[in-house]
Amino acid sequence: MPLYRLEAVVLYHRYLGEADKIVTLYSREKGKVRAVARGARRPRNRLLAGTQPYSHADFLLFSGSGLDTISQCELKESFYSLREDLHRMAAAAYVAELYDLLIEEGEKNEGLFFLLLSTLHLLADGEEIELTLRYFELRFLSLLGYQPQLSQCVHCGGPLREGPLRFSGQLGGVLCPDCWGQDGRALYLSRGTLELLKRFLTVTPRTLRVLGAAPAMRRELETVLKACLEYRLPRELKSRRFLALVQGEGP
Repeated sequence: MPLYRLEAVVLYHRYLGEADKIVTLYSREKGKVRAVARGARRPRNRLLAGTQPYSHADFLLFSGSGLDTISQCELKESFYSLREDLHRMAAAAYVAELYDLLIEEGEKNEGLFFLLLSTLHLLADGEEIELTLRYFELRFLSLLGYQPQLSQCVHCGGPLREGPLRFSGQLGGVLCPDCWGQDGRALYLSRGTLELLKRFLTVTPRTLRVLGAAPAMRRELETVLKACLEYRLPRELKSRRFLALVQGEGP
């Protein structure tokens, strides 16, 4: 049974039998991997800490005929604070569910691995949740190859001249006034929000704290990025409903 090592973050775990877990990892070397952690639910088991949700660890696994098995893990960061704060835990769960739904197993992408780590750090370090998630969503889409067209009309390729704009989640970008009819569900997009989206593609995550955004702009950011994601998701995100609920936006 060949052994291999991964540096990975735990996206999820689910119970298997009385003492085991099936763990979904997102790794630097292999992308998404599912593996069995034998005995990881027992209080003194050596795999317990490293197989908790959002834990960042070095794993030693061996391949078998079915799911691979975690033999050892060395915890690097627990991100325990995320599990102590309901809002931040809900945000982390949202990030993890997007990785699980939109990424196939075995597709290596180091950029996505480091985006996951940096997003968990921002959430754990007390950065603002709302802008952190908007930044994450745009970078996530971009790394998957779905970066929205923000510099010219997504339909005709023409310049975005002065005047009102619309954003099409279906087409994946901004529409000039001449092309609004290409998507009857296109959303209003202000110039200020468009410029902020462009800045998200060039600034570092820690810069978010100095990027001011008025409430109306925040609503636009959430709406247009949600529209982009919805056209690519196989189902509604359970974590999005939970996040809205803990933020006081749900029923």
